[in-house]
Amino acid sequence: MTESERLKTLQLMYAGVLVDAVRQYGSFGILANVTEKKRIEQELAARDQVARLGIHTPEDLFTILPEIFGCAAWNPDDSGPVFRVETRSCLMCALAKRLGAPAPCSIYCVNPSRALAGALPVPHDLTVLGTLWDGGSCVFELEPRGAGESAR
Repeated sequence: MTESERLKTLQLMYAGVLVDAVRQYGSFGILANVTEKKRIEQELAARDQVARLGIHTPEDLFTILPEIFGCAAWNPDDSGPVFRVETRSCLMCALAKRLGAPAPCSIYCVNPSRALAGALPVPHDLTVLGTLWDGGSCVFELEPRGAGESAR
């Protein structure tokens, strides 16, 4: 097995473990509570994670993390007034749907991404325009805090 194949295998196994956790949380009726607790923990840890991973910009957030986790391949669009990313595939979403698990989006993607965006050297707010759970793609927009209509 090549190093690349090993990495893909580990990424698949990791996504499977996370989806199984969501399935278990859902089956015990505690997914909403765990998601909220994790959101708070993610916000508290975000500044250290951004520094440790060398994430400095919104672009970094959607290139460095996918290299590590291999869950989604984000396509950036910085042609508008805000930074926008979109993906049409997500490993965890596909696994969760296949296994009949609840949506993993908030606990493992939206909330962590929002926390990390807020911890960037120039803090950004993340808006979710759509997810693969509900539609054909995940679309996030990031805008510097307090920027209104100005460019990032």
